Amino acid sequence: MQSKGDRYFYSVTSGVMLLLMLVGFKKFYLEGHRPDNSPISPPILAYVLVHGLALSLWIVLFFVQSVLIAAHNRKLHMKLGWATALVGLTVAVSGPLVAVAAPRLHPSEELFGMTYSQFMLPMLTEIAVFTIFVALGIWYRKRPAVHRSLMLLATLSVISGATARTGFFVHVFGGSGWARLFGPPFVLGALILIVRALMTRSIDRWYTAGYVAYSLVYLAAMNLAVGPSWTQIARHITQG
Repeated sequence: MQSKGDRYFYSVTSGVMLLLMLVGFKKFYLEGHRPDNSPISPPILAYVLVHGLALSLWIVLFFVQSVLIAAHNRKLHMKLGWATALVGLTVAVSGPLVAVAAPRLHPSEELFGMTYSQFMLPMLTEIAVFTIFVALGIWYRKRPAVHRSLMLLATLSVISGATARTGFFVHVFGGSGWARLFGPPFVLGALILIVRALMTRSIDRWYTAGYVAYSLVYLAAMNLAVGPSWTQIARHITQG
């Protein structure tokens, strides 16, 4: 049985993630621009719009689903579940399309201390991690405690796109490198772990294992992205 505090915890946490998304992607929503105020390149505009809107809808639905559980409306929560899964599938399919198409247009552009071609690996890794968490969350949907943790991890795994575009986090974590990209999600994930442990006086093993695994995978991807092997692979992809 989920405690009252736990229900509200997920509602508040998902609300924070929704707020981060709205702030981070403000330029995209209001002007259709990239973070540097340049327009999105027409050849990839459709991919970016589908991916961006699907990812936004995922976070909105994560908030709505959390509120529904807090309000004891499990029936509507379950009805929305498969629609949410379909949105997750759209994110999983459109993400790699953007990750491959964008570097082909701007292969030498610098992002987070690496070229766009190198940055392709962290982008693909992020979508892969999201997809794994969502798939596991669906598989364990009849085990609510596990399901909640996995869906929270899925949302946390893709929030970096928003936090990396937010001035406050850029100021705190720096303007380049892995710290700007993954520093805020890592800190947010650790805070979630600590607060829940204090509330429940126990450790959520599923969340903890997922958080540690995704952190290590992301750091490994950032390191491999600037190595000679991936640089060569990326060059073949962008020139293909």
